[in-house]
Amino acid sequence: MAVFSSPISILGMLLLLAMVLSPFVVTAEVVTLTDQTFEHQTQASTGMTTGSWLVLFSVPNCQSCESLKPVLEDLGRDEEVFENGVVLGSVDCTESHDVCLRFSTTKLPVLLYLHKKKLYKYPRDEEFGSPPTLEDLKSFVLAPGQTSEGEPIPDLPSILDSFLKPILLVAENNPLAGYAILGMAVMMGFTILILVGALIMSRSSSGTTDKKGKTKTKSSKKNK
Repeated sequence: MAVFSSPISILGMLLLLAMVLSPFVVTAEVVTLTDQTFEHQTQASTGMTTGSWLVLFSVPNCQSCESLKPVLEDLGRDEEVFENGVVLGSVDCTESHDVCLRFSTTKLPVLLYLHKKKLYKYPRDEEFGSPPTLEDLKSFVLAPGQTSEGEPIPDLPSILDSFLKPILLVAENNPLAGYAILGMAVMMGFTILILVGALIMSRSSSGTTDKKGKTKTKSSKKNK
């Protein structure tokens, strides 16, 4: 009993007892995703074996974006969300253009939930006036089909997609500018096709001339 008579020993025992009896506290960090790490960490196009991802697409100095971050951090401390394998992520669209173009995130902030090879968009008003509460986001990730309809997750963009998608996004926000850029791109493509066709024709005509020359040479040898 003398061991427990010391105030330090008693305090230590109380702290140990509090740790054992207290509920397990979950703290999940919000993972920063970039063009280079997004697909590797989320595996959005290859099975999603790393879990379901709730990703915030945002830009710096955006008041609406900043208002969502504390709610996202609170969600990371929710035990039920953690047990359901939900991982939280964020993308800065000023630095990771390819990912933001892939998911067509033009009006920021955007909350996307990647779950069982489906994409769910968190419903928002035009200005995202009031941020969702913790319970709102929790309901969204635990029962996504009740708040929005699942869509196929976009594949990794091809070279052509990377070229055309920015033009289409510009056209969505400013039709005149988009159509002007698209018209210029079509003219450039048409010009390239004409040049390639002319090059092929010139090569084929030179080949025909060579064959005729060889034929004449052979016939002249026979005459000799």
